Amino acid sequence: MTTTATSGAGLDPVQETDRLHRAWSHRSANLGDPVADLLGHLHDKVPYYRGGRGGRLPGLPVVDRALYRARGDEFRAAGATPAYTITSSGSTGEPLEVGLDEAAWYAVNYHFFHQIVELADVPMETFHAGSVAVAFVSNKPSRRAVVRPLPELRHGLYARVQLAAPAADLAALFDRLRPAILYGKPTYLLDLRLALLQAGVTCPTWAPRLLLTSGEPLHSDDRARLTGYFGAPLVDALASTEGGLIAATRPDEPEYEVFGDNVRLEVRTGEGSVAAAGEGELLVTNLIYRDMVFARYRTGDRAVLDPGRADGIQRLARLWGREPQEVRFRTGPILAETLTGRLGFLPGLADFQVRMEPVGAVLRWMPDGIGADPEPALREVMAELLPREDVRYERCARITPLGGKKRRFG
Repeated sequence: MTTTATSGAGLDPVQETDRLHRAWSHRSANLGDPVADLLGHLHDKVPYYRGGRGGRLPGLPVVDRALYRARGDEFRAAGATPAYTITSSGSTGEPLEVGLDEAAWYAVNYHFFHQIVELADVPMETFHAGSVAVAFVSNKPSRRAVVRPLPELRHGLYARVQLAAPAADLAALFDRLRPAILYGKPTYLLDLRLALLQAGVTCPTWAPRLLLTSGEPLHSDDRARLTGYFGAPLVDALASTEGGLIAATRPDEPEYEVFGDNVRLEVRTGEGSVAAAGEGELLVTNLIYRDMVFARYRTGDRAVLDPGRADGIQRLARLWGREPQEVRFRTGPILAETLTGRLGFLPGLADFQVRMEPVGAVLRWMPDGIGADPEPALREVMAELLPREDVRYERCARITPLGGKKRRFG
């Protein structure tokens, strides 16, 4: 979700986390209606919204990242001095820097896990002070290993683990850590799986209580690889720098439940109209941030939004994110799900990517180094699905760059 985070606090991690927890608890205890509180804050403190730019949420203008880059100071609360800064990954262009106060920082980095645990019905007795509650796996070279306490998970530990160590050392490390929740982008967890397999660990000696993915699309074949290898249910979360924790699935379910305490969602259709439900680009209103606000902000993610049933909870019946629903080859379109279903589960395949380039369609593929060579089967399936298409096949050592975001179709 972020690439950098800075703080001037300079405190011991336990003291810092306790202070952040108090800041979040104080805000939560004094929060009334979250939408009304946000609207009041916008009109009182945020320059862009002063002067009555909408007395209710649907009356506010739709905004996007380009506007924030051009007029970013207008979306910052007057007099605010952010205690923390997070930076977007820049996957859609130039990174965006967002300032957060202590309560918002706690919500994004710590309360996040409490909300996931509640949604997934993981018993609180799973966690113990001093044991690893959450291990975040990263292959991003710029990250460093950290350990922090999680007050809301019975002071279990959050540990960020780099995948730079030899595979044999990783196997010993995770056998020692035995985290209750194994967390990371799908690509990060797949890298861990592949490293362990190539080290001869065909079945881990430990099993997490839950797998948690976020930060890039989770395809059905990748979900099967992860749950099959680690032997644990999986929750996929939609989160972003601008929106925080937006929605997540229940274990191994396709539908995403929106965290109504965190955000409100709307959809923007291809014609530019905005609705409370339907298919289109998601607009997010972040109800947590106060130093820099995001209201009716275009996310770039496409989904089908259910406005809420009797329980009032918004849901995403489908989430494509920034992946297309269909891939347009020169000889005709084909559903992206069809390609994933037919190609992604082939033995010996670790990953694949389809790209349209000036030379035509390119199918990039990555072997797992364990099973049989998947290229003959790839060619056979593509010939069946697209018999008139001229496809170039490219074998890759890896497809998604270290620290990058997977983009399977494009």
